[in-house]
Amino acid sequence: MVKTVKVTSENQISVVELPSWSLEDQEREIGADCTEIVKTQRMYDLFKDTIVMIVDESGKVKERPDNLVASLLYGLEQHRCTIAGDIIFGVLRGSDVLPPENPELLKFFLKEHFPMLRKV
Repeated sequence: MVKTVKVTSENQISVVELPSWSLEDQEREIGADCTEIVKTQRMYDLFKDTIVMIVDESGKVKERPDNLVASLLYGLEQHRCTIAGDIIFGVLRGSDVLPPENPELLKFFLKEHFPMLRKV
């Protein structure tokens, strides 16, 4: 079992436990057929680490609701594009995306910076 942080399009935040850190389990957690790894300068500046979002690449096509927190982390005002659907977080280490080392701390950090988030 492996833990990560999930943020839903309904602004709910939680630490979730996946059976493994496989692509299949990541996709299942956010309801994706294909995931995309999103990293931005804004995220690096905020986290001071290579934290990434794992998003549903087809969220818009599936007409999933916009995820406000993910969109803000992506740079909504700059790109004029939103992230749709639920997301989970990982950490980029070299070419590997690993689960967060301390998901509870990441959850707390996100909650502090995005007060619209509600704990599940």
